[in-house]
Amino acid sequence: MASKRVHIVILAGGYNRQIALGAAEHAAAAAPPTGTPRQLAAAKATGTPRPPGGALASVASAAAAVPALLPLDGTANLIRILQLLTTVRRVTLEAVWVVHNAGDEAAIKGPSGLFAEAPIAELGLPAINFVSNLARGPGDWRGDVADLRMALTAMGASGGRGADAPCVAVISGELAFMPQYNMQRLLEHSYLRGRDVLGFSRINGVDVALLGQEDHTVMVPAEDSALPRIGSLEPHSSVDPGTTVAEPFLFLRPESAAAAAGGAGGAAGTLQELAGALMARGTYVAGLDVLFGRYNLRTAPAVDYTDRFFAFCSAAQMDPSVVGLRPDAVLQSPNTAPGGLTGAPKPVPAAGAVVGRSTAAHFKFDELEGTQRTTGRQPDAFSASLPGPLADALRGTDYEAWARMVAAFNTRFFAEAVVAGSGLKQYLLPPTFYMTATRRQNADILL
Repeated sequence: MASKRVHIVILAGGYNRQIALGAAEHAAAAAPPTGTPRQLAAAKATGTPRPPGGALASVASAAAAVPALLPLDGTANLIRILQLLTTVRRVTLEAVWVVHNAGDEAAIKGPSGLFAEAPIAELGLPAINFVSNLARGPGDWRGDVADLRMALTAMGASGGRGADAPCVAVISGELAFMPQYNMQRLLEHSYLRGRDVLGFSRINGVDVALLGQEDHTVMVPAEDSALPRIGSLEPHSSVDPGTTVAEPFLFLRPESAAAAAGGAGGAAGTLQELAGALMARGTYVAGLDVLFGRYNLRTAPAVDYTDRFFAFCSAAQMDPSVVGLRPDAVLQSPNTAPGGLTGAPKPVPAAGAVVGRSTAAHFKFDELEGTQRTTGRQPDAFSASLPGPLADALRGTDYEAWARMVAAFNTRFFAEAVVAGSGLKQYLLPPTFYMTATRRQNADILL
């Protein structure tokens, strides 16, 4: 079985021109209209798009965006990933390696850089090492796999073939995770699988609306199990909601990390391509569902959605009514049992009282009336979206909390598009969510 000691590599370098171009177009479209009175009247009649959020505004005048450095609800994605790593307990983190663009060194490590407000010592992580990929612009960058090889060389993975050598978990800065995302599960299930592991997800209608249908890497499992062996990867594919796609998270056993450092994978540019190259060499690569709470920062709409959703989550911590809960609703402590809390509920504070809350991605909750758990209530949107027995099994779990949060936010975010008749109404409660929740429970039971 793979070692429980793990090096974490965060690929915080690279450039994305598409995000910057989309941000510039968004800012231009949202600018106050100018022209003759007739032109101004016409502009008022058609409406003006909402201004870009903070993340898009930060790159609206840039030639390219660096996804890991985008401020999501005011906090750079790189810092958010590091903060999530502090919640990992049952995996020993040997060290964290951050690969960054040479042109971003001051923005990351300078006196006014990212770690000025979040000092490394305060994160509570083991040694954080910074590795420059030597790129100072899009033309210099050689891809995620080249950045990974630089980190592997720096940590000496090319010589780590022994049974006690650490594994390597690689997280692309293109992936963003909701606050309180279960990073523990992602790493622990990967090493328990005892194989190289590539993350995957079943995209829903919202993903397709934000990322587009083209240029996805489709994952075809070789078996129907919780953590299946990957049969094949199909890059540059067109997808529909419900398609299983590979995500830029890769967990490497020591021997595979050594092989990658030594050049295995050849000219592979992405983590998905590296996984495919390892499979072509005969390596067994398993898939792990990254589940709900992950967001892919590949396009400007996806960045804007993630930025605004994280801000929405922050607001919901202090005011549960924004996610459709009663003012006196209580978010209870985490409970691993499906079906919610057991035993007597906590006393309900007076309506309007300030209650400490966590983001709904991680905490479980019950909606309470008075001091008793509600009984005989009418079916709500959550219950109506799932088969009856399944809704009952998931009520009170983190999945229900997340589904409510997303449904409330999507109603707001896509309101303009729905009014315009774009057909996005079907995406407000993506129908594939409950499938991943069920598989999550199965995987937790199996492992």
